[in-house]
Amino acid sequence: MENLNGDKNTAVPMITKDVEKVSTPAPGVGKVLIREDTVLTVPGCTSCGRGQFTCSGVQKQWSALCWGQQSDKKYYTLLVVLSTTFVLSLIGTIFSCFTNTINDAILSNMIIRNNSMAFSLWEHPTVEPLMKVYLFNYTNWERVRDGDEKKLHVEEVGPYVYSQELDRVNVEFDGDQLSFQELNNFRYIPEKTNGAYYDQVFVPNLPLLGVVSMSVGMNLSPFAQMSLNSAFDWANHPDPFAKLPVHRFLWGYDDSIINIAIPFLSFINQWKFKEFGLLAGKNRTLSDRYTINTGEKNIDRMNIIEKFDGRDHLTYWGSPECNSLEATDGSIFPPSQLDKNKTLYVFYPQLCRRLPFRFEKEVETYGVKLLRYKMPVNVFDDAKHNPANQCYCEIDTATCPPKGVINVTDCTMGAPALVSFPHFNLGDPFLLDRISGLHPDPLKHISYLDIHPTLGIALKGKSSLQLNIQVRKTNYFSNLHFLDQGLILPIAWIEMGVDELPESLQALVYHGTFSTAAAQLGLSVICILTLIISSLCLCLTIVGRRKKPCVTLKKTPAEITKNQDSS
Repeated sequence: MENLNGDKNTAVPMITKDVEKVSTPAPGVGKVLIREDTVLTVPGCTSCGRGQFTCSGVQKQWSALCWGQQSDKKYYTLLVVLSTTFVLSLIGTIFSCFTNTINDAILSNMIIRNNSMAFSLWEHPTVEPLMKVYLFNYTNWERVRDGDEKKLHVEEVGPYVYSQELDRVNVEFDGDQLSFQELNNFRYIPEKTNGAYYDQVFVPNLPLLGVVSMSVGMNLSPFAQMSLNSAFDWANHPDPFAKLPVHRFLWGYDDSIINIAIPFLSFINQWKFKEFGLLAGKNRTLSDRYTINTGEKNIDRMNIIEKFDGRDHLTYWGSPECNSLEATDGSIFPPSQLDKNKTLYVFYPQLCRRLPFRFEKEVETYGVKLLRYKMPVNVFDDAKHNPANQCYCEIDTATCPPKGVINVTDCTMGAPALVSFPHFNLGDPFLLDRISGLHPDPLKHISYLDIHPTLGIALKGKSSLQLNIQVRKTNYFSNLHFLDQGLILPIAWIEMGVDELPESLQALVYHGTFSTAAAQLGLSVICILTLIISSLCLCLTIVGRRKKPCVTLKKTPAEITKNQDSS
C-alpha cells in the first residue's frame, strides 16, 4: 500500500478493511487518523475494533496516542452550563406552575401605600355608583284618618336616580393603618329618572313620628306629653303625613317640629342639620371616621376595618359577634377571603352593623369570570328562624322585630327606624297585610357582589334595602289616633349599584386578568420545555462520556527525514 502522505518509497505498515475509512491529512503533516472501524496490524499492537486500542510493541518506531474522548475542560464547562440551565428551569417551573408569584406581585401593588397609584385610585375613585330611590306615596291617608277606609295604600314612584361621587379626605397613615372620612356628592340624573324631582308625594312625617317615639322612650310625664302635642298644632307639618316635593323630602326641607321638641327632648340638640331630609346626612357632609388596614404588613388584612368612629367595636348590640367590625366597605376584599366556603362581610354604617354575603355562583362580566356573592335570604329573619340574630333583639324588653326587618333605632338618635328588603320581601306576611300596594319581587329585590377572583375587587354589584319607620305613641298625641300602635310604615327603598365601569378601569381589569394569565402560561411553557431539553442533554452528556477506539499515528523523526531526502 502506498504511503498515504504521497511517499512512494515508504509505506505505512497497516491494512484497512476500507481504505475510505482512513483519513489522510495534507502532505508533509505526517499524521494519519484511523477510525474506530479500521483494522491496524502492527507487530505488538492489538487490532482496533470497537474495544480499546493499545500499542505496546512499537513504541520505539511509532508513538501512538489513543484519542476519542473530549478534553476535561470542555466537558466540565458543558456540564456546568447544562446543570445551571436545568436548575433554573426547574425553579422556574415550580414557581410558574405551583405558586402564585405573578398574582402576588400584582396584589402587592394594590396595597394602599402613600403616594402610590393604588392610593390615588382609592382616594379619588373613578367609579361612580348609581343610587336609585323609590318612594312610597300614601294616596289615601286622609280617607283612613276620616274613617272612610281602613287600610293605608301606597304607590311606588320613581326611581329617582343619582350618581355618587366619593372622595376620601382627612387621610392619615399610622403604620399599616389608614384613617379617613368619606365625602359624598350625589348628582341628579334626569335622563335616567322616572319622573321629576319636583313630583309631589305624600310621605310619613318623619320628624313628627320620630319626636313622638323619642318622647315615649324617655317616659315623659303626661303633662309634658300633652304640652308637646299642643305645640305640634303650631308646626308647619302637624299631621303624620306630609305632602312634599321629592327633592325636598330627600335632601332637606324646613320643619319646625325639631325646634318645638328641643325644650322637651334635650338630647335632640345633637341634630347636625338645619333642614330635615331622608338623605340629608349623606350629601356633602363628612362621614364618621374610618380606620382600615392597608395590607402592607399582612395582605390578608387589606381593607379590613380596624376602627369606626374611634372604636374597635360597635356598642349597639348584645354580643361581640354582632358588634364586630371585621368587615370591609364592599369595594375590595383580601385575597384569602375569596373562598367559596367562606362568608364575606360588608359594613353598613347606616345600619350600624355588618351584613354577610355568601358565594352563589360564577358569572362573566367584561369577558372576565367573577365570583358572585349574595346576601342570604334569612339575614333579616327573627331569632326564631335565624338564631344568630338574637343579639339584635332588645335585651331589656326581650322584644325582637318581626321576621324580615331589623331595628336600627339605637343608631338613628332614637328615631324608630327599621330596615328590610324592598316591599317587605321575605318578611312576615302580616307586614304586607297591614298596608296595600306592596309587591315583593324575589328576583328584583336582591343584593349581591361580583368579585374578581384574584384581585378581590368588586366589579359589579347591587344593594337593595328599604327604610321604614314604626309608629310608637300614647293616647296624648291626638294626631296619630288613626294609626295602629307598632305599625311599620315603609318610606322608601334604595338601590345602590355599579352598572358599568369606566373604560380605563375595564382595560386595567382585562389586562390584569388575561395578560397576567398569558404571561404565567408562557413562562410555564418555556420553563417546562427548557427543563425537558436541559435534562435530556445533561443525561446524554454524562452517559456518553467514554473513550472511543481511535488513534493518532505519528511518524518518528527518522522517517520524516528519510521521506524528505527521497523527495
